[in-house]
Amino acid sequence: MVQRAAFDMAASRTESIPFSPTVAMLDFVIDELDDIGAAGGGAVSIAQRRAGLASYLDLARKRASRHVRFRHDYEDLDFDDIFWSSGRTRVAALPEARPMPAIGIAGDAPSLAVANVGGIVHAGSTYLQPTLARGDGRLTIVALADAARSGASRDLLGRIARIEDDRFIALATAFQNCGAYIDVPSGVALDAPIQIVWTGAPGAPQAIFPQSVIRIGANARATIVERHVGNVEAFVCGTVEIEIAAGARVDYVVVQEIDDGARMIVSRAARCANGATIAWHLAELGGALVRSSVASDLAGEAATVELNELAFARGFGNVDLRIASQHVGARSISQSIVRAAAIDRGVGRIFGDVTIGTGAHRSDAALRIDGLVLSRDAYVEAIPSLEIATNDIAAAHAATIGSLDEEQLFYVRTRGISRGRAERMLALAFFEPAIARFPGDALRDEVRTALDKRLDDVADTFAS
Repeated sequence: MVQRAAFDMAASRTESIPFSPTVAMLDFVIDELDDIGAAGGGAVSIAQRRAGLASYLDLARKRASRHVRFRHDYEDLDFDDIFWSSGRTRVAALPEARPMPAIGIAGDAPSLAVANVGGIVHAGSTYLQPTLARGDGRLTIVALADAARSGASRDLLGRIARIEDDRFIALATAFQNCGAYIDVPSGVALDAPIQIVWTGAPGAPQAIFPQSVIRIGANARATIVERHVGNVEAFVCGTVEIEIAAGARVDYVVVQEIDDGARMIVSRAARCANGATIAWHLAELGGALVRSSVASDLAGEAATVELNELAFARGFGNVDLRIASQHVGARSISQSIVRAAAIDRGVGRIFGDVTIGTGAHRSDAALRIDGLVLSRDAYVEAIPSLEIATNDIAAAHAATIGSLDEEQLFYVRTRGISRGRAERMLALAFFEPAIARFPGDALRDEVRTALDKRLDDVADTFAS
């Protein structure tokens, strides 16, 4: 296990330089990380970085057709006025049951006042290193760069989310500048969440390439909350890799409330051993462009994935959700619920894929996607699919796209409620099947409050 006390590095930061996904830029990044040394956030070897960039550039040549309604072209992303840097700065100890962004972070984030057993915080790509580590001493929660130097993350980093699988995994690997490493030992059952926080930093918009590696020991129980707030006009491109040992369960929660001008592309992947469970709970609530990929490898027998995801596209926002559940072991189970809504000129797109392999006998899979269109110019589409290569299984998928039900609106209005208020109530209720499965009352209430606030921001859409 990595000992947190061993990493008492001096605070420092690389030069902030204009970002572009080029070989020249990567050479500069490598030199900068070499100059800053142990204070930097780099956790990826030079060879891995070069392989990542080569894969990204190669996949970029295989241009895919642009979606007719998407404002953002993945093949031609704009990186003007985005700056790359890496480093760390000292802060006071992160409190155990108080707002986790510690002294020195700009902005108000009252939603972070959630009891926790420890965590790690970045302002942009800068690691906020507490001068005094607190929390559950059984756990390892350190910057990924520190874990990489000790060799703790070497066998997992890049092994579950692979550069050959996706061009943005490759890009995140090439320019990785921050990240987190978490190890929950076998048999440990946590009574409060671990938190990983990325929040806005002052100054020019940043290019943030976070990678997180998480190891859950046999029969352990943990809840991990990943938060993204602020980051005006930033570009975030990252990965999360989770290895879950036999009989363990992890609830992985994402609460994403980035600014409406920011872009976020994150690939999250988990591999489950025999009897292990990964429960994903994702709330994608902000951003100009959000591409969220969640892949679950049910490698072991009787492994389980539960996925509850909700997304809200407003203004000119684009939300692109990609879900993949791969059944490898026998008697594996996947249950997925996705709720996505769009308002104004927002666009939502959901791909859901369930693959049942030749050895996954007696497996059970269910995928449900529902989309809600809240204005004339909004758009939501759903594309579910099943790939079945064996028999003696149960599998089903369903998808619906629609607008608010006039009969339901009429019923609510007979109670003396205005049409605008009735529409808001039904819009919030639409997300409830996904929210209700989030772990804990505090997180459920937080997501409901965040959704309500975002509907407030587009109140003119609802007639009074």
